[in-house]
Amino acid sequence: MHTAPEVVTSAVAVVAGVCGQVIARRLRLPAILPLLFIGVLLGPSVTGVIDPGALGQGLRVWVGFGVAIILFEGGLSLKPSALKSAGRAIRNLVTLGAVITGVGCALLARFLFPDLGWGLATLFGTLVIVTGPTVIQPLLHAVRPRERIGDVLRGEAILIDPVGALLAVLVLEYLIEAESAGSAHVFLAFGKRVGLGVLLGAGGALALRYLLERPNLLARDLRSLAVLAASIGLYALSESVLSESGVLTVTLAGFLLGWMHPPGLEEVEQFKGQLTVMMVSIVFILLSANLELAGLWELGLPGLGVVLGTIVLVRPLTIFTCTAGTELTTREKLFLSWIAPRGIVAAAVSSLFALLLEAKGEPGGRTVMNLTFAVIAGTVIVQAPTARLVGKTLGVLESARNGLLLIGANRVGRALAQALARAGARVQLLDTSSWQVEEARKAGLLARRLNALDPLEIERMDLHGIGHMIAATPSDAVNRMAVQQYAQEFGRDKVRALLMSSSPGDRVVEGVPIYMHTGGVTWEELSRRVDEHHEVRAVEVDHDLQLAELPTWVEGALPLLALTPTLEPVFLGEDTRLQKGLVLFVLTPPESAADGDEAEPEATTGAC
Repeated sequence: MHTAPEVVTSAVAVVAGVCGQVIARRLRLPAILPLLFIGVLLGPSVTGVIDPGALGQGLRVWVGFGVAIILFEGGLSLKPSALKSAGRAIRNLVTLGAVITGVGCALLARFLFPDLGWGLATLFGTLVIVTGPTVIQPLLHAVRPRERIGDVLRGEAILIDPVGALLAVLVLEYLIEAESAGSAHVFLAFGKRVGLGVLLGAGGALALRYLLERPNLLARDLRSLAVLAASIGLYALSESVLSESGVLTVTLAGFLLGWMHPPGLEEVEQFKGQLTVMMVSIVFILLSANLELAGLWELGLPGLGVVLGTIVLVRPLTIFTCTAGTELTTREKLFLSWIAPRGIVAAAVSSLFALLLEAKGEPGGRTVMNLTFAVIAGTVIVQAPTARLVGKTLGVLESARNGLLLIGANRVGRALAQALARAGARVQLLDTSSWQVEEARKAGLLARRLNALDPLEIERMDLHGIGHMIAATPSDAVNRMAVQQYAQEFGRDKVRALLMSSSPGDRVVEGVPIYMHTGGVTWEELSRRVDEHHEVRAVEVDHDLQLAELPTWVEGALPLLALTPTLEPVFLGEDTRLQKGLVLFVLTPPESAADGDEAEPEATTGAC
């Protein structure tokens, strides 16, 4: 039996997309690189294993729904706190910056490819305005620049996608319809798209908020599916009313829903994040397979000139113009000038426009698509491997990662986190239980509901300033897996787990302890003590001593861990020497804690 080519193409795209993600994760590369290589390799230009052309209009459906999910999830991930801390720079980059980038790239294309004419050159300029959160997020995770730099890059990447796409739509409509319908008609249609996107995006976000806040209307296990269906439905509805309006609709809907943050949104974000990875993989495999290598090769030196000009001329001009007068330093601006990889939206929109222009008898559309893919490949290949080196040279990476990631927002985790937070330490709690996370938030702690063992979530997490981890869940298997997972992220000497009664005998791996020193006391015992109102108390060490020599200044005190004067956690061992200046955290009985409070009514720490 002969298998239909569209079936083969779809199935291979799914498998190849997952393989590309596996390779990217293993090599710590932006996924767009292996996906681009695999797609071209499988496409008609090389092996011919898959043929996107066999999908017909189905290719546009794949791409449209994929972009809808990607942009909706990107809107969810842009938090109001990021806009507040870097609002001015982001606002300038997505408005004035979009104009500078579009005009600059259009001039490069017009000068180096005169046959394109001003129309197609301008179309290319609008297509490469976008950067893309699917490329920026893993890059930020690997490089770890200062927090405000990350906020600027993340915010720009999310908000610039619909701006660039809508400007490209305006230029495309002008190219196709201006001669017959007139310029006024084109600009009126553009205004209608913006209005429709705002109306449907806001309405969709409010409707989803209403559903998520009422569990009697929407069962918990259907929340994520309902939000997924809504994002695709909003995109399809917007497109059916007015073509090319869906990008703004879904981005605005996701952003507003994330801003309102209804109950259960963390679970939705986790599901949507996984689905986004899948859609990015499939769509980019199909689009890169649709490339003609001969067309890329024909770009030659002028094509290389466009790529280099985009990187070293247009981007620095954009950054220094849009960040003038902000608190960003010159070194931070230079780093921002180097980071602008293009991603899936540029690829998707340029591919669709190329098909449309070819259908209208305009062969230059294929050249525009090839140029866009050249910029995508060039910016990722040049900037991704060098970003950390550039950041280190400029001195704009995180200076210290002394914060603590505490996995488990249960009674024990919350008690320890509150004591550390009172001492000024940066603490972030993770848990899969909505109730536990809510209790932590009520206590004034930073807590998120997600699966801390999911590699995708680790990559997407905002771990700014976090460099240590304690696994404090009631499952020894989960705790040990967390130690192994985060050892790759933070280092073996900066991760520990709480001992369980079910813990196996191998408590040291490759010479590094797995568990925190608790004098042999288990998580179950700690939990019992917390239930009996034992308190985690901070004690300042006023002279050097061995942990075993800790005086019994409070009967029944149990040492947990310590903080240095720079608030870096210090895990304790049997032979740990406590140096003067450390702050030691101990679990004390309620009577003893009360006695200590009477002795020092205005202090939060004792001394030993």
